[in-house]
Amino acid sequence: MPLEWIAECATVGFFAVWCASLGKRQRRLDSLSLYDPMTGLLSGRVFTAERWPAALRASEPVALLMLDLDELKQKNAQGYAVGDRYIIDAARRLQRRRGVDQVFRLHSAGDEFVILVTGADALNAERFGAVLLEDLCAHELAASIGVAFTSCTDYRARAKVREQAEANLRQAKTRKASLVCSAVG
Repeated sequence: MPLEWIAECATVGFFAVWCASLGKRQRRLDSLSLYDPMTGLLSGRVFTAERWPAALRASEPVALLMLDLDELKQKNAQGYAVGDRYIIDAARRLQRRRGVDQVFRLHSAGDEFVILVTGADALNAERFGAVLLEDLCAHELAASIGVAFTSCTDYRARAKVREQAEANLRQAKTRKASLVCSAVG
């Protein structure tokens, strides 16, 4: 009996340790899927799969600020570590400027960010974007920002906010270090 009991305890102990390691690995995988590993910002997958659809379903005002760094190619020409530092510095400025809004790095291999603003603050998105652009420039971070917002509660109109923010970003990129904003609906 004692040997059987020892064998059972050893088996239970093994499975307990194994389950704990699986739990730890699962938490790590969850973290990797939620956060961008370089910047620590929420990932573009979280924005696309969760936060943007939730914002579309809500009835409060919504705004998107889409931001693209203007000088990343020049920074990368100095070495990829310099380019990575540029992206990380920009991400820190974005996080510092907003505590409650949601800041995402859209692609883990890119220099595009999006800020989702909901509630009454969304109606001040153009002003916020201008302050953000000024702050980034003051810290030698060149960026172009496309902003779109709406207070409309119609789902189709709200869905156009992302499309309009992307179009505004493309327009801002032609001028470098600028902001283009428009209301939708």
